[in-house]
Amino acid sequence: MPRTTFALLPFIAVTLVCFSPALRPFSAVTAEESEKSETASAANEAEGEVTEAVAESATDENKESYLLRYAFETGNVVHFKVTDKNKTTSRKDRIRETVSNQSDVWRHFWVVNSEETGEATLELVIDRVRLTAQFDENPPTVFDSADKTKQPDRFASILKSVGKPLNRMRVNTRGELISLQNLQGGPTADQSDPAVNFLVVFPEEPLAIGDTWKQSLSVEVPVTNRLKQDIKLLRTYKLKSVKDGVAEIGMTTIVASPVRDPAVRTRLMLQTPSGTIRFDMKTKQIVHRETGVDEVIVGAFGAGTLVEAKSTRIEEQIDAPETETAAEEKKLSQTR
Repeated sequence: MPRTTFALLPFIAVTLVCFSPALRPFSAVTAEESEKSETASAANEAEGEVTEAVAESATDENKESYLLRYAFETGNVVHFKVTDKNKTTSRKDRIRETVSNQSDVWRHFWVVNSEETGEATLELVIDRVRLTAQFDENPPTVFDSADKTKQPDRFASILKSVGKPLNRMRVNTRGELISLQNLQGGPTADQSDPAVNFLVVFPEEPLAIGDTWKQSLSVEVPVTNRLKQDIKLLRTYKLKSVKDGVAEIGMTTIVASPVRDPAVRTRLMLQTPSGTIRFDMKTKQIVHRETGVDEVIVGAFGAGTLVEAKSTRIEEQIDAPETETAAEEKKLSQTR
């Protein structure tokens, strides 16, 4: 089938700035208009601000409560593997095209230093990237930073980022991003971008099972080649359970700004993930996060068009691989 002019996505795009689901990662079906009206006012708060919207059950003093906090120790290294699978199908009348891609990213952050207050400076490093992209039934394109036979020139910029610190970020025990520094020479990303801070930001107060908290976020979406629109998102977290020392947290994301243009809504499809996070209460770190998007927009680019997006993102903590980068960082931490 010849490639048509209404293709939604580029052949492949990979973001090596902190995700989520990293690689963002990370959704809910489009919210009903009634839900949007109820949450729009909350989205007017400062980007990234966490608001307390705790369920009534929190007032029950007989219920056990849990204080969710991170702990960082100078020199500690935490490794993750992040897998993103995306499939986007665009249709115009009887013409159909599908772009499928998968990215596997091995990454870690190490604690440069920590203070008595609990605040810490972290550096994020990409250890390995493996990408697969396919257009319709054509042979897939494969890139692997660990295999010199699978490194097409078009991915040279990605290869330059592997094995080197990407960002230096300062956070507190709640996971709030205090400051951010780009370590690769480019402009520093907007701290309000949900792709920047890979930590879930916890509320100030302890939570009982069933309690929720909200976070307002902001993203820029292209409207034309020159014009961008600032869109508010509202992310809701819910403490679902605590079992064997692991807290299970549910997450949903909705678009809180009024968006009537189907083309703009299409560009927001992958920005509204829903899923589950597991937080280890003993190590005080996220050990697993799984989110996804499954959405269809009719009339995305005019009459007779449709865009369907399905995406899953799995981020899990793994054992430390023996890499030169990690070994060097351990040496550096010992000399501080």
